[in-house]
Amino acid sequence: MIVGGMMQFLAKAQGMPKHIEAALVKTTRNFIWNDARSPPMNLEQLYQPKETRGINLLDIKSRNEAIKMTWVKSYLNISPTRPTWAYVLDLLINNLKTKDINNGKRVDNTFLQNWDPPTRGHNSRSLPNEALKIIKTTKKHNIVFTPIKMSKNIKKQLPAWHNIGAPQNMYHKTKNKCLQETHNVQNIKNLIKCRKRLTRLRGDLLHVSRKTCACSNCKRDRNKGCKNPYYCAQIATKS
Repeated sequence: MIVGGMMQFLAKAQGMPKHIEAALVKTTRNFIWNDARSPPMNLEQLYQPKETRGINLLDIKSRNEAIKMTWVKSYLNISPTRPTWAYVLDLLINNLKTKDINNGKRVDNTFLQNWDPPTRGHNSRSLPNEALKIIKTTKKHNIVFTPIKMSKNIKKQLPAWHNIGAPQNMYHKTKNKCLQETHNVQNIKNLIKCRKRLTRLRGDLLHVSRKTCACSNCKRDRNKGCKNPYYCAQIATKS
């Protein structure tokens, strides 16, 4: 009751330190074999169901690993039912970005981008232990964002910067700065909107391929502070 009920409830809520896990495994083994120094059967066999000559004993290590996987599942839930703590974790992880990673004002889930948060060293110490466990669990089980098929709407919601499908050295901090800060480009949908003017070559929205273009979109961007809207539209096309 204590090991399989109360302890697992606490592990789900707070996690379980390794030394506590080891102590519980030892206590369980001693209880099963009445403190025998040389148990006649190893624990791995006892974890098996009765059909395979086990006793279906609770595997505390595997159960704790499964609990961590439920944390990962909740964190990677990007639907409206996503828990509040997952957004807080996004903020904490985004604080670990190196100088060459610039998302602008956007806080993204690292699993939707091509950079990995550190799990060792000085920077990782700013993360709570539970957060580190989540990140390490995803790496241990090779959990990545690989949908079989995405709708256009979902694609448009993906982050514009450091996208998981982008090749290395694609993003340039200086070139992207205006798109991020002035145009407030955060996702793929924003990039598409920014570059659409390049295809509007007729009518009232006539765009001219030069810095001083007088189309309504370029005028609006210059009023916001963009020095060369046409150039930014070109950068958006390449991003």
